Amino acid sequence: MNKTFFAPAPAGLTAEQLAARRQREHDSNNAIATMMSNGPAPSPEALALMQRHVDGELTIEQVIELTDEMLRARYAAKAAAGTPPSEAQ
Repeated sequence: MNKTFFAPAPAGLTAEQLAARRQREHDSNNAIATMMSNGPAPSPEALALMQRHVDGELTIEQVIELTDEMLRARYAAKAAAGTPPSEAQ
Protein backbone atom coordinates (compact mmCIF):
# COMPACT_ATOMS: atom_id res chain seq x y z
CA MET A 1 0.00 0.00 0.00
CA ASN A 2 1.26 3.46 -0.89
CA LYS A 3 1.93 6.02 1.84
CA THR A 4 -0.33 9.05 1.79
CA PHE A 5 -0.06 12.27 3.72
CA PHE A 6 -3.72 13.13 3.21
CA ALA A 7 -7.13 12.41 4.67
CA PRO A 8 -9.38 9.97 2.80
CA ALA A 9 -11.78 11.23 0.16
CA PRO A 10 -15.14 12.30 1.50
CA ALA A 11 -18.19 10.22 0.69
CA GLY A 12 -20.45 11.21 -2.13
CA LEU A 13 -17.93 12.12 -4.83
CA THR A 14 -18.78 11.15 -8.37
CA ALA A 15 -16.47 8.77 -10.20
CA GLU A 16 -15.03 11.72 -12.13
CA GLN A 17 -14.47 13.77 -8.97
CA LEU A 18 -12.87 10.80 -7.24
CA ALA A 19 -10.53 10.16 -10.18
CA ALA A 20 -9.46 13.82 -10.23
CA ARG A 21 -8.91 13.78 -6.46
CA ARG A 22 -6.87 10.57 -6.68
CA GLN A 23 -4.65 12.19 -9.32
CA ARG A 24 -4.12 15.31 -7.17
CA GLU A 25 -3.35 13.10 -4.17
CA HIS A 26 -0.92 10.96 -6.17
CA ASP A 27 0.88 14.04 -7.54
CA SER A 28 1.00 15.68 -4.11
CA ASN A 29 2.33 12.53 -2.41
CA ASN A 30 5.05 12.27 -5.05
CA ALA A 31 6.02 15.91 -4.56
CA ILE A 32 6.26 15.49 -0.79
CA ALA A 33 8.24 12.26 -1.07
CA THR A 34 10.68 13.93 -3.45
CA MET A 35 11.04 16.91 -1.13
CA MET A 36 11.61 14.67 1.89
CA SER A 37 14.33 12.71 0.07
CA ASN A 38 16.42 15.88 0.22
CA GLY A 39 15.21 17.54 3.39
CA PRO A 40 12.67 17.65 6.20
CA ALA A 41 8.97 16.95 6.01
CA PRO A 42 6.73 19.89 5.15
CA SER A 43 5.29 21.90 7.99
CA PRO A 44 1.78 21.18 9.25
CA GLU A 45 0.69 24.48 7.67
CA ALA A 46 2.08 23.46 4.27
CA LEU A 47 0.43 20.03 4.55
CA ALA A 48 -2.89 21.72 5.37
CA LEU A 49 -2.62 23.78 2.18
CA MET A 50 -1.80 20.66 0.18
CA GLN A 51 -4.80 18.88 1.73
CA ARG A 52 -6.98 21.70 0.41
CA HIS A 53 -5.45 21.16 -3.03
CA VAL A 54 -6.06 17.41 -2.88
CA ASP A 55 -9.66 18.12 -1.84
CA GLY A 56 -10.06 20.40 -4.87
CA GLU A 57 -10.44 23.63 -2.89
CA LEU A 58 -7.20 25.21 -4.20
CA THR A 59 -5.25 24.96 -7.42
CA ILE A 60 -1.57 24.11 -7.17
CA GLU A 61 -0.83 27.70 -8.22
CA GLN A 62 -2.85 28.97 -5.25
CA VAL A 63 -0.99 26.59 -2.92
CA ILE A 64 2.34 27.91 -4.18
CA GLU A 65 1.21 31.51 -3.74
CA LEU A 66 -0.11 30.90 -0.22
CA THR A 67 3.02 28.96 0.76
CA ASP A 68 5.22 31.79 -0.52
CA GLU A 69 3.18 34.30 1.51
CA MET A 70 3.45 32.10 4.60
CA LEU A 71 7.23 31.80 4.24
CA ARG A 72 7.72 35.52 3.56
CA ALA A 73 5.76 36.35 6.71
CA ARG A 74 7.68 33.79 8.78
CA TYR A 75 11.09 35.03 7.66
CA ALA A 76 10.12 38.71 7.85
CA ALA A 77 9.11 38.20 11.49
CA LYS A 78 12.40 36.48 12.25
CA ALA A 79 14.36 39.22 10.46
CA ALA A 80 12.50 41.88 12.43
CA ALA A 81 13.39 40.06 15.64
CA GLY A 82 17.05 40.16 14.66
CA THR A 83 17.51 36.46 13.97
CA PRO A 84 20.47 35.94 11.65
CA PRO A 85 19.45 34.47 8.24
CA SER A 86 21.40 31.26 8.91
CA GLU A 87 19.25 30.64 12.01
CA ALA A 88 15.89 31.73 10.52
CA GLN A 89 14.82 28.21 9.63
